[in-house]
Amino acid sequence: MDLDGRAVVFQRGDHIGQYTLENISAGGALITGERNVRPGHLVHVLIDLESGEETMSLTGSVRRTRERDNGNGNRVGLAIAFPILSPDQEDAIHDAVLRALVRREAKVDHLPLLVFEPRRRVREEIESEIRSFGLPVVGVESLADAVHELEDEETEYACLVIHSVTHDPRSMEVVEFFTRSESLKTVILPEPDGELTQQARQLAKLPQVKVPRIWSRSELRRALSR
Repeated sequence: MDLDGRAVVFQRGDHIGQYTLENISAGGALITGERNVRPGHLVHVLIDLESGEETMSLTGSVRRTRERDNGNGNRVGLAIAFPILSPDQEDAIHDAVLRALVRREAKVDHLPLLVFEPRRRVREEIESEIRSFGLPVVGVESLADAVHELEDEETEYACLVIHSVTHDPRSMEVVEFFTRSESLKTVILPEPDGELTQQARQLAKLPQVKVPRIWSRSELRRALSR
């Protein structure tokens, strides 16, 4: 995944230089800068993402180098592999990549998400998680408010997120109408045991409807990024 950020490289405790982060995955990263490092050497890398994530401190091995021309003259590209990552480090990279993917899709759409959830505590929890991905979100608690938002010609939503309204047949009829007629992307958050009501199971068969395997932060993020 291409991510905007910077990388500060050290070798045997010595500062090598500051580099631009081109892309990153759990397997490694590509960075560009002014100074070369011979392939096969171990380096310590501090990575700061422009998205505001916490600094990642990683140990890697320089696999290959190449000259890169970014328009300002030749620069060195370093391909760094991460042969050994802790579970926390791997999770941090995956989280950064997934957040970047969700934000990138949101920037293309420039559209907020609509959360339709009657229970205030649950609604605020869902909204908080979505905002943590860098996405705009609007929450409504009643069917009337949901209909008003979805019928408003001046407002368009990238996605509808629902949870406990799946137990209200009347609300589900309205949700299904908008999901089908407007081809509205809809995310159904299941119960803690993963179960869905019969209406929700029928709705989940539509291609524009996503259902996380479980209701968790990471699964919600994956559903929004698809």
